[in-house]
Amino acid sequence: RRPPVGSWFSRRPTPPSSVLGTMNLLVAVGSILTATILLTADLLNTLIRIPSIALVDCIDALSGSGKATGRKKPPWAAQRFANEPVYVKGSIVKGELDVPATLARSAFALKPDDLIARTKRVLGAEFGTAEGCSAEDLLAADFQFVAPIVGPLSRTEFLRAFGSFKVKDAIPDAMDNAWFNVDPLEPNRVWWFSRVTATHTGPLMFGGSIIKGEGKQIRMPPQASSMLFDESGKVYTLTVGYTMDKRIGNTNGLGAVFGILKAIGKSLPFPEAQALYTPSLRFEGFERLGKAVENMGFDPNTRKKIPMQ
Repeated sequence: RRPPVGSWFSRRPTPPSSVLGTMNLLVAVGSILTATILLTADLLNTLIRIPSIALVDCIDALSGSGKATGRKKPPWAAQRFANEPVYVKGSIVKGELDVPATLARSAFALKPDDLIARTKRVLGAEFGTAEGCSAEDLLAADFQFVAPIVGPLSRTEFLRAFGSFKVKDAIPDAMDNAWFNVDPLEPNRVWWFSRVTATHTGPLMFGGSIIKGEGKQIRMPPQASSMLFDESGKVYTLTVGYTMDKRIGNTNGLGAVFGILKAIGKSLPFPEAQALYTPSLRFEGFERLGKAVENMGFDPNTRKKIPMQ
């Protein structure tokens, strides 16, 4: 028969402080040992990486290779317009913007409603790749595409890549679940936020191969994207795929095409395409050292004794 609640049968004795101290010490020793292994591996990796990069740089200098790759990307487009902020008087949030008043200061030729309409037009035209549309009418000659990992890409490079994916054919039921705002501090910039849902039912073209649709669900995390417009109304910068909550969806926090590939089980074979954030050996090593300090009874940030609970 089940013992009554509160009886001595149902009470579990609390381990004595000496036992808890021994357990914490054991965890601390384990954390220090594993941190040592990780930091040693990181050191070995660094010793290999430094001369490898130096050799690559020498070959690039001699052959002219390496342009627009890895560590040698072209510079970003500079910010062109800015508004002085106007703050909400008496707000309990320090620095809360008075958005209408800040936007009213804009000297940019195009107004917010027009910019949002142009943004939707570019999206609807699939950046100029849709049938009957012209990318030259929508994207500026100095256009740049900038994602968290890929880019900046020129207009030609972007159109060649985006046009080859055939995303609408691969996920015809995709819903952006998007909403749009003009940046009050950068008045030529439209931000839109989305939580894309889709089903992979059609062929996705990627890397020279065709990935057949198998009905797999795609649930993207919330993403921030933006378009920056020049005074003629053309887009000169497109940013996409910046996710805001890696816990949401089934892409390990990845956005854009990398997120699609992750969701359908076809992620690319490098860390940047596996998850939004892959901790380095060094980070994990230092994290474990911090845990060791905690297990020894001290706060790793203040270095003070942690009060007993």
